[in-house]
Amino acid sequence: MFKKSSMPLIVGAIICFVLGVSILVSCVVVPTTDSNSESDSEQITPEEQEEHRNACEGESENNENADPTVPSAPQVQPGSEESPSASEPEQPEQPVEPEEKPYVSSKDDPLLVLANVDNPLPEDFEVGELEKVQGKYEMSVRAASFAKDMIAAAKEDGITLQLCSAYRARSLQQTLFDNKYDSYISKGWTHDDAYAKTATIIAIPGTSEHQTGLCMDVVTPSYQVLDAGYAETDAAKWLAENAWEFGFILRYPKDKQDITKIIFEPWHYRFVGIENAKLIKDSGLCLEEYLDTLE
Repeated sequence: MFKKSSMPLIVGAIICFVLGVSILVSCVVVPTTDSNSESDSEQITPEEQEEHRNACEGESENNENADPTVPSAPQVQPGSEESPSASEPEQPEQPVEPEEKPYVSSKDDPLLVLANVDNPLPEDFEVGELEKVQGKYEMSVRAASFAKDMIAAAKEDGITLQLCSAYRARSLQQTLFDNKYDSYISKGWTHDDAYAKTATIIAIPGTSEHQTGLCMDVVTPSYQVLDAGYAETDAAKWLAENAWEFGFILRYPKDKQDITKIIFEPWHYRFVGIENAKLIKDSGLCLEEYLDTLE
């Protein structure tokens, strides 16, 4: 049995034990309860989670909830051309196209051979191979195909070009010259006057372009007279405008007679090649003048 004097101590000890147990329980149980309560109060809905995720990661182009009026930022894939870390492949060097140089005529061009009273052809001049152009008329093979193309092109435009002369051998040129000379003598002309006049119409043998095989005299069925009136025909006008495209030039222009020493012959066309023909036509010069500009 306990003594009465020990009772207060025992009661005090019991009170202390009970208080200690109460404090221990409050430290363990109460925080747990508060934590659950706080978790319940801060729990977010699935919709709020989705919004939170979009805000952190950025909206995807395939996001069905995205506003279609707001453009989305492009997503750069690793290794793509737009990726900063991707190295651009080396491009092969493109071949440099050489600059096309303009065509330059040369005095040595056989197509520019000059035959006139001051520049007779050599005694041993050879025309080379000939080719028929129209009917019995032949030209050098260097010019024949171009002449045939020109005749065909004119026909497509409703123009008929008819040859009345092309290549002439020196012997034929001599015959033509003598016949014209004799016609003036029969009219009472002096020898010198008849010769000089004939030379302006029929080239002196050895000085005629016809001997080169590079020229032709062209008329049209409705006008076959070799005079200045031919220049007013549709055929002559077509030639004056288009012949250069086929490599031909009007050899004896009206305003160059003092240089060529030949009368105006709107029917006489000379082949010089397409490049040369364009340059000569653009220059407004006759062949003699043009050759003087070349080195």
